[in-house]
Amino acid sequence: MAAPDAGDSRTAGASPDCLHTPDMEWRSFPEATGVEYKVLRRHEEHGGSTLLLRFAPGADYPAHRHPAGEEYFVLSGTLSDGARTYRTGDYLYYAPGSVHRPTSRDGCTVLVVLPARVEMVGSDAGENRTP
Repeated sequence: MAAPDAGDSRTAGASPDCLHTPDMEWRSFPEATGVEYKVLRRHEEHGGSTLLLRFAPGADYPAHRHPAGEEYFVLSGTLSDGARTYRTGDYLYYAPGSVHRPTSRDGCTVLVVLPARVEMVGSDAGENRTP
């Protein structure tokens, strides 16, 4: 991605949106006990969002598909997916159409970018879910 041109009127002197996340309340997922989130930004075009996810120790999120992909950055703790475990500082990219079921044995906080709503699979199939 190219850096914005200094002469571009859309960015010249523009102030960024800023959220002080410690002041925001964690919200719970009804389908995932022990997994909480804070919405940082909504991607209105496809119903996605950028959010913080917090997994309590032993928590998991049901299997779901990412029609437009997903990006994770592990801020703290460990996150497992299948046979692999990711730790603080790890970045993950899931390609469009990927399906997974993340868990955390020890707990973690993750920055997540969802370009579009997720699609639940298995017993939760038929639901599209993004906070």
